[in-house]
Amino acid sequence: MQSSYIVDAASAPWKRSESEGVAFACQVLLSGEDGGPEAMRFRFDDTPSVYAHMHLTSQFQLLLHGAMDFPRGVKHLDALAIHYTDHNMPYGPFAVSGAHEMLVLHPKAGGIISMANRDARRQINLRGRLYAGSASQTEWQALPNAAHGEFKFLMPPDFGPAGVVVRSPAHAALAMPPPEFGRYEVVVDGTAIMDGREIGAPGFRYVRSENAVEPIVTGAQGATIAFLTFDRDALEGGIESGVLAAEAAQAMARAI
Repeated sequence: MQSSYIVDAASAPWKRSESEGVAFACQVLLSGEDGGPEAMRFRFDDTPSVYAHMHLTSQFQLLLHGAMDFPRGVKHLDALAIHYTDHNMPYGPFAVSGAHEMLVLHPKAGGIISMANRDARRQINLRGRLYAGSASQTEWQALPNAAHGEFKFLMPPDFGPAGVVVRSPAHAALAMPPPEFGRYEVVVDGTAIMDGREIGAPGFRYVRSENAVEPIVTGAQGATIAFLTFDRDALEGGIESGVLAAEAAQAMARAI
């Protein structure tokens, strides 16, 4: 099975909303309604507490601007930064500041459920993984087998799900291993050619395939691309049958 989605974030409408008293602006970039990935772009108003919650699928959050604290005052993140959770893995409350902006990236529709929900607390993934870190914590390294370009890890290379950011000059073809469980390829800076389309930041491609996919090619001014790759946990959870799944889907629908 192979699937591919290309999103130009500049063309998606914005909506102002709030959830549990937290105000934000949001773009729905992929809905997940076709059984495929779910992706959103958020700009939270400065707040000391976004309520503790979880999603019913694995998740990458890519912090593009501003700052976040997970939880408050303990783990501070400045953009560019990453936050990952397995399915049914709670996190928060967290604070946001400094013109916050992030992408929330799921392999399929995952909804949202507050940890104030007692049924949700009984279904926490007790073996779930969580990771948070800023790109500034690691050093750039030369791309192997390439004349130009460099990369840095956004997550430890042996963690399971993978996060790496690549910075390359113009017209460089960036190939990655087959994305068996799904991968988001996000333009962080510059432009990139994806399946014949030129996409600017923070547009992206989502691909899932057992085979290698067509490389992304950097644009005329070069590009910085974040490659966010799911592992087998992407097959777990999601919006399926049951009361909790229905509540998670309804809560997400109300918020966005």
